[in-house]
Amino acid sequence: MIGYSQVPDLPITFDNSSITYTLVDFGGNASKVAADPKNSSNKVAEVTKTNTAQTWAGTTIGPATGLANKIPFSSSSYKILMKVYSPDSGIVIRLKAENAANGSISVETDALTTKKNTWETLEFDFTKQVADTAAINYSNTYQKLSIFFNFGVTGATAGAKTYYFDDVKMGAAINAQIDLPVTFDATK
Repeated sequence: MIGYSQVPDLPITFDNSSITYTLVDFGGNASKVAADPKNSSNKVAEVTKTNTAQTWAGTTIGPATGLANKIPFSSSSYKILMKVYSPDSGIVIRLKAENAANGSISVETDALTTKKNTWETLEFDFTKQVADTAAINYSNTYQKLSIFFNFGVTGATAGAKTYYFDDVKMGAAINAQIDLPVTFDATK
């Protein structure tokens, strides 16, 4: 429908034309919805951390009021999966969930890229919060997500770099490995 606009909600794919995918930059980032670097028919978020970006430069996914619904964190659902395309492997990507009305209510976690110039799915486990930041509290309302590429490194140090992300969703562990003996009793 032309003129119809919705606030995004999980999962976020950037492909629904009825949703306005707002990206709010801070600290020296420049973001937009763009074509996938590997598949031009797929839309993704493109984030450039400029050469003047701060260590904490980031991008909030959605408007200042947050996502359409709160992130459904619970004691059995505390991971967010995201496809990421990075020009470098081994960089820290931080994901922060916060309350849209009170930014002091938040939880942050990190993941590392393992590939470069290819898509990979990263797992952000919010039970493993960043040191010296608040732990997840399932009674809190979190409805805002911000992503920080190459967290802790300035744009002046790294140079301008462009990153992409897509398919942001709640998820279970990926690449879970089992060890011998197999008893089928473990829950994770």
